[in-house]
Amino acid sequence: MTDKKYTHKIVMFDVNGLVRTARFESEEQANNFQKWIESWSWSEKVSTRLIGDSSGKAFNMNNIVQINPVEVIEG
Repeated sequence: MTDKKYTHKIVMFDVNGLVRTARFESEEQANNFQKWIESWSWSEKVSTRLIGDSSGKAFNMNNIVQINPVEVIEG
């Protein structure tokens, strides 16, 4: 299986201090991910808010306490 080339990432930290990295195939996808997260009403009480990245990995946004800006993956 061939690995996809991810060009952008968003690094997040969860309530346990663990680093979570979302990877994307384009800057547009990464920016859309970040905009969607920012548009959420964080005051709403929902049991689980899962959002996925380009690799198919899902993140429970209820556990995320910090989201860093979009970064370019070098190399």
